[in-house]
Amino acid sequence: MKSIEPKILFNMLEGYKPFTNLLGIGDPNVHKIDNQWWMFFSGFQKNFKNNVFSATLPIGEHLNREMKWTITSDPHHPKKALPLVQQPNKNEWDSCGLHEPCFVSGVKMNNRGQRVPCRRIYYTGRSTRSPLRNKRPFSIGLIELTTNGWKRYSRPIITGTEIAPNVCAPKVIFSNGKWHMWYAMTPEEPPKKNKPRYEVYYTQSENGINNWTNPKLFFTREDGFTHAYPLRTQKSYEMIVSRSGNLFGKSGYPQQNLWHLKASKLSGERTDWTREPMSIIEADKGDPWYQGGFFGSSICEGDSVTETGVRYVFFSSIHEPINWLSISIARLKTLKKPPVPAPFYFSLGFFRIDD
Repeated sequence: MKSIEPKILFNMLEGYKPFTNLLGIGDPNVHKIDNQWWMFFSGFQKNFKNNVFSATLPIGEHLNREMKWTITSDPHHPKKALPLVQQPNKNEWDSCGLHEPCFVSGVKMNNRGQRVPCRRIYYTGRSTRSPLRNKRPFSIGLIELTTNGWKRYSRPIITGTEIAPNVCAPKVIFSNGKWHMWYAMTPEEPPKKNKPRYEVYYTQSENGINNWTNPKLFFTREDGFTHAYPLRTQKSYEMIVSRSGNLFGKSGYPQQNLWHLKASKLSGERTDWTREPMSIIEADKGDPWYQGGFFGSSICEGDSVTETGVRYVFFSSIHEPINWLSISIARLKTLKKPPVPAPFYFSLGFFRIDD
């Protein structure tokens, strides 16, 4: 089904020159906005906190095999990538990280009671320094585009329960006048010795902020999925799903693929979608840079007139475990800097599939 094999766009092992404030990036969320393709992603910074950043293609350029994305830089500091919002204060619920951005164009009610267009990014927020075995729960929040730039909504819009206090991976679409969200719920972000325990739920809201409907189970813990990203196409609805990646290369871990589903209508009922998700890429059969699995994926329709029915899939991937010392010595012998020391390494890539 793939018409282009996976290609790397950004690679943690190689770094992100010329930017000096990024250690790693992931969770690509790609959309065409006003005749320009934008990518929103989560960036892990030198202060060990995450924030949301962006990259673009040139205005008018289509998605293509050789696309090269430009990360948005700070106009006052060209060697620093520019976050969409300031890092929240240390006492805020999301002070340590804004993860898993999901851009949505929708409609809201203004102060005059008029329905007006709006643009938002939903995200996972954390206030604990360690994203694994987190001591404080993850919640879901949003930022909204205003005339003065992106503005962060001060409170989380969805929180977890006593049994499963963490909610994450919001995937949102606006359709038929409502905000529809799929998100994951888990007791904890799994540390090295534990296997993932995620369930995916569906909910909807009139305003996309509060009064969300009672969450409806969409994928069970046995399904094992964490991310479920919906796409509205000209003919139907599609969804790309993935599991929690195998960060540490453990044996016996759940299979790491990207899967694809279809539905004739937008629905929070699992039975309205493809009964058996179709695998579109298998991690263990691929190159080392994505053998650890995928996360934070999104899917787009090709916008060129010659690419009717073509989909571009963007994803974060986990490199197979590496020996940092060996790689560093090899790099130094060729006068290259060693990679940043890390327990695991991410890449950001894409591939293309035909209908």
